[in-house]
Amino acid sequence: MRETKTFSALRLMLFPLLLVSLLSAGSESQVKIGLEVLLEKQLDLIKGKKLGIIANHTSLDAEGNHIVDLLIPHSRVTAIFGPEHGFGGDVEDAASIKDGKYRGIPIYSLYGEFLSPTPKMLEDVEILVYDIQDVGVKFYTFMSNLFLSMSAAKRDHLPVIVLDRPNPINAEIFAGAITNPAFSSFVGVIPLPMRYGMTVGELAGLFNQESYAGFFLDIDLTVVKMSGYQRGMWFDETGFPWRGTSPNMPTLETAIIYPGTCLIEGTNLSEGRGSESPFLTIGAPYIDGQKWLDAVPKEVLIGLKIQPISYRPKAIPGVVSKPKYKDLTCQGLFFTVVDRNTLEPIALTIALLCAAQKLYPEQFEMKKYLDTLWGNENLRAMVKEGWDYRSILKTCQPGLEQFKKVREKYLLYD
Repeated sequence: MRETKTFSALRLMLFPLLLVSLLSAGSESQVKIGLEVLLEKQLDLIKGKKLGIIANHTSLDAEGNHIVDLLIPHSRVTAIFGPEHGFGGDVEDAASIKDGKYRGIPIYSLYGEFLSPTPKMLEDVEILVYDIQDVGVKFYTFMSNLFLSMSAAKRDHLPVIVLDRPNPINAEIFAGAITNPAFSSFVGVIPLPMRYGMTVGELAGLFNQESYAGFFLDIDLTVVKMSGYQRGMWFDETGFPWRGTSPNMPTLETAIIYPGTCLIEGTNLSEGRGSESPFLTIGAPYIDGQKWLDAVPKEVLIGLKIQPISYRPKAIPGVVSKPKYKDLTCQGLFFTVVDRNTLEPIALTIALLCAAQKLYPEQFEMKKYLDTLWGNENLRAMVKEGWDYRSILKTCQPGLEQFKKVREKYLLYD
């Protein structure tokens, strides 16, 4: 899957979607991402160096050129590192990925036997470069790859360059529970809130210098900032074309609701994998969609158009092979985001879990994976004991107040 011809075929397949995205942008991008700034103004950082590049299918400039192709004329790319979903971004969730090659350059999987570069993988690398589009949510494993790769760079005394990109759900809002170190995992590698309200470059600065979580990397880190970016921007306000960041994250609308509805993965409800709109579609065979909707406080529905829905999750090659309730009829809800500025996806999902527990106490189940996503076991305990969503959210506030103070030290944009 990672051979040159396969990646080229993937790019040809995505070209029509890219063209539509470019046309819908309506004008030249007003934001220049870190990759573009590097090429225009800071080539001295990588000129003639042997590079290891952490990248995937999102590592493109506004015109659709890939970082590896763009940097080869100026440096020697000796290694490529692909995250979850692979270098081509076409491998389904949680599937282990093997190594491969692109243009004769070895691609090492950071979602296989190892989750970070080994000393052998880095033996012919002088600088490690990171350039991947994130979605602004701690469960998304690309940020874990960044932290672990920075840790590997510290071990091997290598400098790291992070090429900054927009936070697609804006870099102002931070919300949700902060991961307790005892619940650290690859979907929550350090204590961050569920929605962290930072760009990848800002987060790299926090990873590198902050000791509040019990670590201190202090590597040679360079963040190449974007130009024209303001932290309150949603992705479609940057003028930069959206590319689905993974098989089940096809649209910006999906990313907007994902900070909340990803929690559904920690229950026996379907999060919509195997449907046309994952994370915007949720339900189960035992659910009555209208009854469930009626049981949820109306204030958490602000910003959404919601329809009761019937759907049947299917296996989709390259997207999901074994969705929950495969080939079974599920009843549930379908969300359309109509006002992203008023929508609170985490409050929405907690209220839905509380309602499911009340309506279906014998059928609804929460699993320990919910603890991993939330960052501690409080959510599962409180929902089971009948707390309302407001009281649950209040338990997050002390951690968020502390995070606010830490976060402010690493913000790069107005």
